[in-house]
Amino acid sequence: MLLALYQRIGESDCETIGSGFLAQPINAISSLAFAVIGLAAMWWATRVQGNERVVRVVFGVLMVLTGAGSVMFHGPQGPGSQFGHDVTFLVTVWFVAVVNVAVTLRWKRAFSWALIIVGGLVISLALVLSPGLTNVLMVVTVILLVISDVTLHRKGRVRTRWYVASLVAIIAAVVMFLLGRTGAPLCDPDSLFQGHGVWHLLGAVALGAYFVATSDSRIPEGNRDET
Repeated sequence: MLLALYQRIGESDCETIGSGFLAQPINAISSLAFAVIGLAAMWWATRVQGNERVVRVVFGVLMVLTGAGSVMFHGPQGPGSQFGHDVTFLVTVWFVAVVNVAVTLRWKRAFSWALIIVGGLVISLALVLSPGLTNVLMVVTVILLVISDVTLHRKGRVRTRWYVASLVAIIAAVVMFLLGRTGAPLCDPDSLFQGHGVWHLLGAVALGAYFVATSDSRIPEGNRDET
């Protein structure tokens, strides 16, 4: 039973599934890119005060958890690894989307944080009850992020270079994700080059760059740092 489960986990991500602690070593190690970005965000939090410091720390923690969840999914692949892999990334995207909307609509902090928590719990419960909802929830959270991004741009407080960098990174990440899937043109199960691993690297960079790009919108005019 467990062997069958292990064979299903990660089988669409091309890399050969081995029997060691890191079943898919390239995909597992590349997942640490999310954690690296998360740690950088927590260090960056020391540059500011107030609510933005909390936002940066929470984003950093979520990114670290996303990395850990992905490592567990591609590494030990034990029970619950699928849930940990999916829920951490989805909640991170949800968090960024709500933060964007909270700024543009000038929501009270208590309300926005309550919405973040409730949304995270709903996502978690949905995945527990029906793991197959991952793709649906992904589409919903990404759509919400895009909508929040449009509203944010109306304020004209986005760091253009970081924003462009995030767009380039996410487009490249999606291309590598699709081309690196099992059976796709770039898939070579035994190669050190794994498209899914590149997806991890570029996806982490895209999220980090986007978070930096939108930071000015969250900070009062006179309190912005230079980072």
